Amino acid sequence: MIRPDWHYPRKPFTHDTFVALTRGPVPAMSLFGPRRTGKTEFLLHDLGHHAAAHYGHRVLYASFWQTSVAPLSLLIYAVSEALRPRSYADRVADWLRHPPIKVRIGSEKGPGAVELDLSDPREAQLGQDLLLLDDLLGQLANPEKPAILLLDEVQELATAPGGTEIMAGLRTALDRRRDGLRTVFTGSSQIGLNRIFSTRDAPLYRFAAPLTLPPLGPDFVTHQLAVFHRVFQRRLDPATALAFFDRFAGNPMVFQRWLMTLGQYRDLPEDKAADQTADALAHDLDFDRTWLDLQPHHRAMARILAERAHDPFGATGAARYETLTGQPAPIPQTRQSHVRTLARRGLADQWDREWRLTDPLFEAWVLDRPEAEI
Repeated sequence: MIRPDWHYPRKPFTHDTFVALTRGPVPAMSLFGPRRTGKTEFLLHDLGHHAAAHYGHRVLYASFWQTSVAPLSLLIYAVSEALRPRSYADRVADWLRHPPIKVRIGSEKGPGAVELDLSDPREAQLGQDLLLLDDLLGQLANPEKPAILLLDEVQELATAPGGTEIMAGLRTALDRRRDGLRTVFTGSSQIGLNRIFSTRDAPLYRFAAPLTLPPLGPDFVTHQLAVFHRVFQRRLDPATALAFFDRFAGNPMVFQRWLMTLGQYRDLPEDKAADQTADALAHDLDFDRTWLDLQPHHRAMARILAERAHDPFGATGAARYETLTGQPAPIPQTRQSHVRTLARRGLADQWDREWRLTDPLFEAWVLDRPEAEI
């Protein structure tokens, strides 16, 4: 868990989201934000903390990024845990741990207890488990002070075993208790979120109002530099810090990694620390292997997307493709097919109808590579 002094609170966004969620006419919101840009931190340390600590709402968090965990059993476990009287800090600590493999729902003894294996999709008991989820959500609902469900990386439900049935059951349960339950769904893929909330035959079609996590700016850098100075008794150049922040598309995780490198190695120059941080992240995330697994035409399109080309499938994109590969550009449909391949591998996504690389860190890494390595 991030230490409180390093956490940068998104106060206006938190306030506006909380008010819209608890007092607005729509019972749910879908929040999009790129990977590793602070969505989970916002949910837990801003919105969830604000709702629980300041206004007494009961808050539930579940992440579907835990692909080894059966999603319906995970939901049932999360709701049952939310019904227990515990402090918000204790709940956050549990949410950030991996869930147990087997849990017991209800009384420890007696016929009302249910044992769940969170690693088992339990398809044979899907209907029974959905009824259990509905019953637990009914206990959690509070029209006077709505319980708030924070469901992270929900696009993973679309491909999970029984995902369509789970989403349909969840919508029914939430629709029946619109006054007592409010939900924030988050995702790092706009394509994935659109598949869930914008496809006509999807169970959650138009159920949630779309919302985008706003990017962090210079105020975040100023805040982090002040904390760094207080902790490490070392001042950093603000212009250099802001340049590094911009280099990685305003990514808070990368920026804090850079600060920790400078904190550990007091004599390391800031520019050397920047290169060391970038190399360490690329190694940790195995970007070299990801790149080498791509064909040259896929790499060329990844580079074009990383450069935020205005028209990647038109004349501008064709000219850039030819420069990068030394080969004539294929027709637009073929280049679109190359990008869809990147999307299937989780490397590309559509943001506001424009194709971009999914991970800002990978995007920065691609831009740092020599063009000759396409």
